[in-house]
Order: sequence, then C-alpha cells, then structure tokens
Amino acid sequence: MKLITKTGLNFISASIFFFFIGSLGGYYFIRYAVSKMFNNELIEAQQKVERQNNPHLTYADVRIDTLRLSIEQEQRIFTDTVMPVMSGDRYDFYRKLTCLKPLNDELAIRYTVVRSTAPSDLMVMKFTLMLTVFPVIFFLILYLVNRASTKYSLSVFYDTINKLRTFDVNKDNRLDLMTSDIDEFEQLNEVFNAMDQKIKQDYERLKEYTENTSHELQTPLAIINAKLDELIQADNLTEEQVKSIAGLIETTNRLSKTNQALIFLAKLDNRVFADAEPVNFNEVVRKQLEHFDMLIQEAGLKVEVVSKATLSVVMSVSLAYTLIQNLLKNAIRHNVPNGYIRISIAPNLLVISNSGQVVSYDPEKMFGRFKKNSQHPQSLGIGLSIVKRICDISAINVAYEQKDAEHTIKLRV
Repeated sequence: MKLITKTGLNFISASIFFFFIGSLGGYYFIRYAVSKMFNNELIEAQQKVERQNNPHLTYADVRIDTLRLSIEQEQRIFTDTVMPVMSGDRYDFYRKLTCLKPLNDELAIRYTVVRSTAPSDLMVMKFTLMLTVFPVIFFLILYLVNRASTKYSLSVFYDTINKLRTFDVNKDNRLDLMTSDIDEFEQLNEVFNAMDQKIKQDYERLKEYTENTSHELQTPLAIINAKLDELIQADNLTEEQVKSIAGLIETTNRLSKTNQALIFLAKLDNRVFADAEPVNFNEVVRKQLEHFDMLIQEAGLKVEVVSKATLSVVMSVSLAYTLIQNLLKNAIRHNVPNGYIRISIAPNLLVISNSGQVVSYDPEKMFGRFKKNSQHPQSLGIGLSIVKRICDISAINVAYEQKDAEHTIKLRV
C-alpha cells in the first residue's frame, strides 16, 4: 500500500469516527436545548393561565381539572406524546406539561398544557442536516487538499525512487535528484548522492582489479603451458614424468579456460555487450551444430531439429552464439554414448532436450556458478551460469526440467 493511500485511509477513518461522535453529540445537545426551551414555554403558559384564570391560549392547549388528591407541594411532569391532527389520518408530536398544585388537604388542581413540537422538529431536522452535510463537505475538501499537498511533498520521494530504479553503475552520470523544501528528503538525497559516488568508485576499482588480475594471469599461464610443452617433448623422460607433465598441462589449460570464462562473466555483469539487433536463432543453431559436428559424431549422438517457425530475438549477436554454443556443449558433454539431442524451434520458444544420466540435485541450482556434474569432473561448472546471465541480460526466460533420464532446457522469449 502506498504511503499517500495509507495516510488517506487513516485520515478518513479518524474523520468518520470523530464526525460520528460529534454529530451524535450535537444532535442530542440540540434536542436537549429544544426540550428545555419547550419546558420553559409550557411553564410560562401554565403560569399565565393561572394568573389570568383563562384556559384559552393561541399557542397551546390548556385544560384545568380538579382532582380529589392530597399532595403537599407543587409537582411538574414533562412528557412527549402524540396526538391525531384534525383530519385524523396522521399524528403529530407534542410536548406536555402536567402541573399538580394543592388546593387543600383533600383537593388538588391539575393544569395540563400541550404544545405541538412540529416547528421545533423541523428546526432540529435542519440543524441535523446541517451538522451532517457541512462537515462532510468540509472533510472532503480537507481530504482532497491534504492528499494534493501530500502528493506534492512526496513527488521528490517518487522521483528519487524512479531514478534509483533506473540507476546503472556503468553509466557515467550522477543521480541528479530533485531538490525539496522538506529537510528529511534533502538529507535522504544527500545520502543517495554520496552513495552513488561511493558505489561507482568501488565498482571502478573492483572492475580494474578484476581486469588486471585476469590479464596478468593469462601471461604466466601461457608461459607455463609453453614450458610444459617443451618439457614433454624431451627424449629422456620416463613414463611417470610424461604423465605428470600431461596432468600439469591439463590443469593449466583448465585454469586458463576458467580464467577466460570468469572474464566473460565479468563482462556480462558489467553489460559490456550492447550491440543489440534481431538475431535469427534458426541460423545460429544450424551454424553451431556444424561447429560441433565432429564431437557429435565421436559421441555417436543422433541430432533431430524441428523448426516450426523462425525464432528472432533482439540481442547481441556474439551473445546469441555464445548462448547456443554453451547449451549444445552442455547437451553433448552430459549425454550418454549413442544418445540423442532434440531441438525444437517455435515462434517464441527454443527447446533443447538430450539423453543423459539421472541427477539428484535441485534443478533450480543448475544455473549456479561452479555447479558441476559429478559424472563429468572435467566440466568447469560455469557454462550454465553464463547461459543464465546472457538470458537475464537479453530478457529471455530460461528453465530446466528433468523427466526420467531426459534433460530439457527451454528458452522463452
């Protein structure tokens, strides 16, 4: 829930609660005041009738009765009642005063004064309507003003969020955040600007260190390889020495390949490849199959390609070839003798399936860096990690699934 929505709901909830309490209190206060006014008028009417000894009033109905009742002091009783109007088809509300005054020890006089409350009821209804409508309009205006003010104040915050969302450490530009008259937002922007500079400085240092380290490793590895090649060609070596040197050559080759793969991954993480253009994956698959034709024949694999449509993806051409190369290399390396590779190409989908051995680890970890197959220890464990990074950069959804001894990787555009 957005902050402006949350504050708006809190404001409305509090307003409704206090408005309800205030309206209820206002209504009963008005009713009490009106009743008090009527009581005073009824008392004045009773006293006027008593002074003038005339029960006829224009604004109230008065009746005087003598009762055989013994009371010690005057008593007044106020009640609300209903009486039919002259037509008899409806009733009106009245306020009634019953006043008992002693005449002697055995007799009492009773004054009954009745007055219609219709005018006051109309007045109460108008006041109640006023207490309802005007506060609603007031709270609505106040809510809209408060929402607009909050939205304007938060515009700096949302601008900062959007710029942070599109922040790219590879771009040589500042965040350029909006200024604000709110101190907290200004402090937040200062922190983000300082963080922007710090991140870029650390990134550049790390990038430079990685590139220098990788570059410096290539030279000694090449020298070691060359020296080992010269050494293995010597005539006075024993069989054990030849095996040891061959093992060293294989180790240095693997170390060199690992270094190159890590350099490639670093370039992917740094988004170095930006030459995006439409790439025909049907053609890429065909060329890569020709490239691996000798390895496929040596393994005795049967390759089946089904092209249902042309699959075109806007991405770097070099990355497209690297992507398919790693997928086919993975399908060949982790296959079984005389197995198969099936490739299906649809308008938005590329599926590569291959026979192989059943694996027990979580398929979600297949694309993790340095995840190796125990049946193929010579694998670097980086190929599918490169596949995942290329797919992430190129907005391609990649998924792996295993059914019995068949392994399938799907690329969905």
